[in-house]
Amino acid sequence: MGGLRKLKRKAIGGCSAEPLRGPSRPSGEKLSAVILEFAQPLTENIDDDQFETAITLAILCWNIALLPESEQERELQLVTDNMAKDKPAWWVRDLEGWTRRLVDRKRNLFGHDHRMVVNYTITDGGDDFHLYVVSAHIPDSPATNS
Repeated sequence: MGGLRKLKRKAIGGCSAEPLRGPSRPSGEKLSAVILEFAQPLTENIDDDQFETAITLAILCWNIALLPESEQERELQLVTDNMAKDKPAWWVRDLEGWTRRLVDRKRNLFGHDHRMVVNYTITDGGDDFHLYVVSAHIPDSPATNS
């Protein structure tokens, strides 16, 4: 008997054990595609060697935008402090500007999407990069509910 049939047969006590099904994707799109669209203003004019850093920044800002507003400022400062080590002042100002723009972009254009990125991988496919994302749905994200 196949594994799926075994799962569907009646368990002790008359309960049936069905395979678990996760919730369907909230936006109907893979989160990797959504993240690439979200990060597009940041990634459109960069060199290939900066792509991974840009996507990392975009994902951090995406997740920060899911936090309550009272926690967002502290987390944005942590991102800036960690990424700006040993960088010139102009670079830090640019980073601060981008983090704020990305959090606002998430809120304004992607506020309906309550998926948090829990892990990601970027691979170099030669001609382009591929982003793979593992996410978790945040049911009641205070920052995106109005």
